[in-house]
Amino acid sequence: MARRKYQQEIRAVRRSNALAGIYSAKKATYGYIKGTDKKRTPVIDEEVAPIVRRIFEMYASGISPKNIADILNAEGIASPGKYAYEKLGHKGRPNEMRIWGEVSIRHMLNNIMYIGHLPMLQGTTVSYKNHHRQAKDKSEWVITYNNHEPIISQELWDKVQERQRHMAQGRKTKTGYVHPLSGFLVCADCGSKMKMCAHFSKAKNEYSFYFNCGNHLRYGKTLCFSHYIPAKVLEEIVLDNIKEMAQRIVLDEEAIREEFLRHNAELAETAIKTAKKELQAKRKRTEELSRLMQIAYEDRLKGKMPEDICLGFIQKYSEEQKRLEGEIEELESKLTETENTMQSADEFIRNIKKYLEAPKLTREMCYELIDRIVIGGLPKVTGKEREIDIVYKVDIASVLRYKFRK
Repeated sequence: MARRKYQQEIRAVRRSNALAGIYSAKKATYGYIKGTDKKRTPVIDEEVAPIVRRIFEMYASGISPKNIADILNAEGIASPGKYAYEKLGHKGRPNEMRIWGEVSIRHMLNNIMYIGHLPMLQGTTVSYKNHHRQAKDKSEWVITYNNHEPIISQELWDKVQERQRHMAQGRKTKTGYVHPLSGFLVCADCGSKMKMCAHFSKAKNEYSFYFNCGNHLRYGKTLCFSHYIPAKVLEEIVLDNIKEMAQRIVLDEEAIREEFLRHNAELAETAIKTAKKELQAKRKRTEELSRLMQIAYEDRLKGKMPEDICLGFIQKYSEEQKRLEGEIEELESKLTETENTMQSADEFIRNIKKYLEAPKLTREMCYELIDRIVIGGLPKVTGKEREIDIVYKVDIASVLRYKFRK
């Protein structure tokens, strides 16, 4: 019992420190050192902070965590474990591999420390007897926002998170090559992902790449027909379209921006009204559920309702309330996203103007601008002109819609 009480006291102290914003980690997160103030506020370690920024920039440009780790190891850059051992005197775990790995890169890319927030109490032990560590749900963390100087800008952080959420993770070839458009292409007729294939030419002694419908390649004509298209042809189409859009935006940026916002406002108006109406109804219902739970509790105290029935009602109301709160949060997020259209337009226009003179299509370019590309069938199969529809992340294509027909 004494041991359990001691463990509870330790946890209470740790929680109190976390709520007070006191940094209590044994060693600082890679890229920071512990400050000398009372709260031990993290201070940027200028020796390795550029490496942290570089990791984020490499990932945002389309390089995979595995390849980032390989690059850093090849350049002889000390891993966080090795750096902590050699420079800071931390012994580390027995038999610890002090090299960069995919897991450590992914962990860094999701660590909010790098944008100035301090997350604490992210894990706990099973019990006072079992010291095995287990992760807590993010909702249970104690986070002190805007606690210290960030290493990563919010813009770069958002790019990295967007890439992680995006459908186009892309697949690499046996040689480690990931095509700029890999993962972005969708079959117009069956909706499956387009798969990249390679053909080796003995005469040229080189590989040429092409895309085709994934279902067709797996199951033949049973599910879909061929949507073959050479990768180089598609690269030219997409790059030309991006440069054409950039050119038209540069020539009349303000008019295009205003037209985009006007068009989007018309579409958003109905969506906002519907969302607000739905939000109002859900909020009203959550308030009503709180009132019903209170009534059930009071009736139980007065003896008007059996305990088991009371608990059943409260559990039912509580579950519904929790579900509604999740739906409300999702609706509020969508509403904010719709209302931030102007910012999205400005960012998209700024991004696309960068590529006015782009010599070739890159994966970073695709991540910044493109949501997906829908590939239609060949004329000899469909009997009509082929359509390739480039769907951009911001629907400025409502003003500058591009259809390629062949």
